Amino acid sequence: MFHNDALSGTYALPADLNLFSWPGGMHHSGRRLLLLPLVAVAVASLLAATATAAYHGGVTVTHETCSTTKWNYGSPYGNNVGELLSTLSGSGSAAPVDNWWFRTATVGSVSGLAMCFADSDATWCRKCLTFLISKYLPYKCDHSRNASVVTSGGCVVRYADAPFFGSAASDSGDELVVVSSTLPTYDAAAMREARSVLLSQLAETAGEEALRFATESQRYMVRHGGSQVMYGMAQCTRDLPESECTACLLDLLAVMYKDVSVTNSTDASVMGFSCYLTYQIDDPIYIDGMAPPLSPAPAPLPVPAVTTPTGSSSAAPPPVAKMTTLLIATLAAVTLLISAIGI
Repeated sequence: MFHNDALSGTYALPADLNLFSWPGGMHHSGRRLLLLPLVAVAVASLLAATATAAYHGGVTVTHETCSTTKWNYGSPYGNNVGELLSTLSGSGSAAPVDNWWFRTATVGSVSGLAMCFADSDATWCRKCLTFLISKYLPYKCDHSRNASVVTSGGCVVRYADAPFFGSAASDSGDELVVVSSTLPTYDAAAMREARSVLLSQLAETAGEEALRFATESQRYMVRHGGSQVMYGMAQCTRDLPESECTACLLDLLAVMYKDVSVTNSTDASVMGFSCYLTYQIDDPIYIDGMAPPLSPAPAPLPVPAVTTPTGSSSAAPPPVAKMTTLLIATLAAVTLLISAIGI
């Protein structure tokens, strides 16, 4: 395994790897010179495979933006970046904090945030953040003063040399992760209409919620009879005010409209540095239990106990209809008796 220095972005070869010692006692200088270029190519390929998104944990689709301005190794700014990323990843913390691991921090002049998507479970959330912070950012944004990265693995990390909290990132198409299904829907026109209504509503609702998160479902009829259910979810980083969150999500919805791979897809997701929008059909979206449970509904008022006066019978009185029938029968019997005795 090659060692990745989380701050410097350099990779060190294992101590037991000697490029100039070959099996079978092959030490001829000519052979060494012939094989060295091949070894160099192999090492370079392995380094690239190790440091890019081909990660064994499954984080495979990742986009980033890295500033061209750099910090010097060992500089105060670089040390602040290292401390910030350690804080965002939760190093040394015994338990997750806050919902979906949303964190912001400022160390010196460096500001940063990290967040997991709500449909990423707790274990995968931590794995995703660890990968981005310790492996991906140091390689792809080596010594960059500003960096943002988002992955389909379920998380986003940003840091910058100036405060950015409260403002959505200006994502371009190249910095968005778009994932869609290759399976078409049964009724594309009905699906597109339902998607527009559902996701537009989610964009508004997420902006209004304190967690900057909303999920909902919508049933729609298909032309051949029957129906399908669309499940949707919208989420923003919680530093955004309501208007910024809604605008960010509507921008992602516009991306869905333009992307031909999404047009008639049964499920799709668009992930940016500041917000996330996803939908799927006939498959509920699982929201991990990292979020605190909703406040329980108020307990119902106690039903007052029915008391029976002392000395009275606890039996309920007979129905009125039965009492009337009994009275009529009694009067009829008395009439017959009077007639029989000739009174």
